[in-house]
Amino acid sequence: MNRLTGLLAPSPLVLAAVLTLAPAILVGQTYRPVTDERLVSPEPENWLSYRGDYNGWGYSSLDQIDASNVGDLVPVWTFSTGVGGGHEAPPIVNDGVMYVTTPGNHVLAIDARTGDLLWRYRHELPRDRIAFHDTNRGVALFEDKVYTATLDARVVALDARSGEVVWNTSVADNSAGYYMTLAPLTARGKVMVGVSGGELGIRGFVVALDTETGEEVWRTHTVPGPGEPGNDTWPGESWRTGGAAVWLTGHYDPDLGLTYWGTGNPGPWIGDQRPGDNLYTNSVIALDVDTGELVAHHQYHWNGSWDWDEVSTPLLIDLECG
Repeated sequence: MNRLTGLLAPSPLVLAAVLTLAPAILVGQTYRPVTDERLVSPEPENWLSYRGDYNGWGYSSLDQIDASNVGDLVPVWTFSTGVGGGHEAPPIVNDGVMYVTTPGNHVLAIDARTGDLLWRYRHELPRDRIAFHDTNRGVALFEDKVYTATLDARVVALDARSGEVVWNTSVADNSAGYYMTLAPLTARGKVMVGVSGGELGIRGFVVALDTETGEEVWRTHTVPGPGEPGNDTWPGESWRTGGAAVWLTGHYDPDLGLTYWGTGNPGPWIGDQRPGDNLYTNSVIALDVDTGELVAHHQYHWNGSWDWDEVSTPLLIDLECG
């Protein structure tokens, strides 16, 4: 499924696929909760998570549109979000309701058949916020809520039917350089996010919050502190500002109970200032979804000086080896 890079000029393929298959909507009456079971095996006509399912393939099995008729598609409707800047959020679709975010942390619920706005949430951002850009990459769904991560390092839960705020939790201090641009990940009653700010002197982490209450369940830093495995790859106090931001959405293996995340560059950029492997920067990490325990990691390159973030959303594939 293609991303919407600008809602003023939407992809006809995306809209036609959704519009042809979505039923008429009365969101307040017909919203179907998004359960663990549905996230594991989403219906083909829905797009319930950032990359479509927990495998992260970004693949749709729908076959109504193919090479023989794609050239016949035409736009059915367009919708102006009223917000400038690049739109990087893929639309999340549940039974014909499309949830889209904008730069600057607006969340929109749109009738996918008609293009009518069902509700809009505008997050109030501080004027002095710290962030390199106003990007947002989408929402997550779980049960009857929509979750969004914000530029001032908060996670907000919204009622999926009305857009009303259910809870609003701070996960870090924005004035210290922490902000968020990613779409959250939901699984087993937890909403998980990582932080941006790898060039701003942060110490990266992934945090899980309770989907019902917003209370923190676990937090795992991507730069190990004293007494944690890998801290010896950081000289002195350099771990405190070591970066390893997590600014793209992870994925989840329900069979293993593990969630996988990519991490970004170490900080500061010049590797000579922090000799060592600098774990767990530029890595993929596997965390226990219930506890946040670091189970495994692979570091693609160590002591980086080139801003080679390895944050791309992991793709989960079953392979028979040997």
